[in-house]
Amino acid sequence: MTESLLQEQIEYYRARANEYEATALPGGAADAIPDTPFGIEWKTAVQAVRELPQYGSILELACGTGLWTQELAKHTHHLTALDAAPEMLELNRAKVGDARVLYERVDLFEWEPTEQYDLVFFAFWLSHVPQEKLDGFLEQVKRALKPNGQVFILDEPKDTKNVIPTVENTQARTLQDGRTFTIVKEYYEPQDLAERMAAQGFDALEVGRGDFFFMLSAILAE
Repeated sequence: MTESLLQEQIEYYRARANEYEATALPGGAADAIPDTPFGIEWKTAVQAVRELPQYGSILELACGTGLWTQELAKHTHHLTALDAAPEMLELNRAKVGDARVLYERVDLFEWEPTEQYDLVFFAFWLSHVPQEKLDGFLEQVKRALKPNGQVFILDEPKDTKNVIPTVENTQARTLQDGRTFTIVKEYYEPQDLAERMAAQGFDALEVGRGDFFFMLSAILAE
């Protein structure tokens, strides 16, 4: 998979930032999602994040507009939020409005952790990681975790009912202004992902799968 495709993926999310929530969520906002099967699973995922314990430090990858940052900020006094799109970071900062959140613009395919955290969280990012880069990415996550640190993943599973057709694990996405971008879209099977992570040293893996989303948590073994 070419680097130009990964760069186009960044450009897509930069261009989509101002319309992201209106186009990604039924009802146009997280608190306006109706109680459809999709909406019920979404609210289950939100509740799972709200029930996380307190952590000394949290790292959020691909933080986007702040839908999850605003929840994570309630669970720590040290939250670092990373994204490749400055437009996303600006919207996130305005939404969350919490001086304790440190924002950094990074390309996660070139990122190298400089600190270790008690929790690494990413929602709807893993499906934008190509298969050939998955092992390397998981190694990065390991380097960002303290011993016995936790990773929490939320994404769409293989065969999700919300699937958008792919061509060789890519999707064409069209914005409201008519511009079209091609991005990576890998629908990982959560149980396969759990086995892959176990082989890399993660332990206490828990997988919850629905028709639309999956949640996976794991601990980095000492």
